[in-house]
Amino acid sequence: MTERRRAYHSALRAEQAERTRVAVIAAATECFVGQGYAETTMKDIAERAGVSAPTVYAQGSKAALLLAVVDVSIAGDATAGPLIQHDRFRQLLDERDKERKLRLMARIAQDWLPRVGPVMRVFREAAAGDLEIAEAWEDYERRRYTDARAIIESFSSLLRPGLTVERATDIYWATFTTHTAEAFMAGRKWELREYADWLADAMDRLLLR
Repeated sequence: MTERRRAYHSALRAEQAERTRVAVIAAATECFVGQGYAETTMKDIAERAGVSAPTVYAQGSKAALLLAVVDVSIAGDATAGPLIQHDRFRQLLDERDKERKLRLMARIAQDWLPRVGPVMRVFREAAAGDLEIAEAWEDYERRRYTDARAIIESFSSLLRPGLTVERATDIYWATFTTHTAEAFMAGRKWELREYADWLADAMDRLLLR
């Protein structure tokens, strides 16, 4: 009986800790996106989350919180795995028909960019002034290149003659970024769907036969 009570209380504490972590990351996301990384304090995050400042510090440093925000925004929730393992991306990788693959890319962009774009802007800007974040940004770019290569490899039979997977991956990685999306949508006031349609069309025109 005692062991069962201990197990119950341990599970309850773990559940409460996870709820707190999720709340702090959500609050940090709102603060970083709304105020900017440099302007946000741990007290701001605590107030937004409705918890004490020590509770926020228990989740890690401010830089660590930003990196957690980035991971959650990319994955979609606090427990999801790497982006490339998500069902939508697996569907994209497995699809062999060019038109269906391009439509999937456009739909993924429409779903993904509103959540990820603002966070990646904060991440990119914070990397300019913080060594820990700068190193994380470089690691993120390496992982993004790996994901880009997996996507390009799934298009390998559709690439233009003479275009290698390596060169196509370089072009894809450099061209289809959240920074590019921001330039179109924030800079030139394109609608999200316009950008997603352009992405699929540009992929076709730049890389595919």
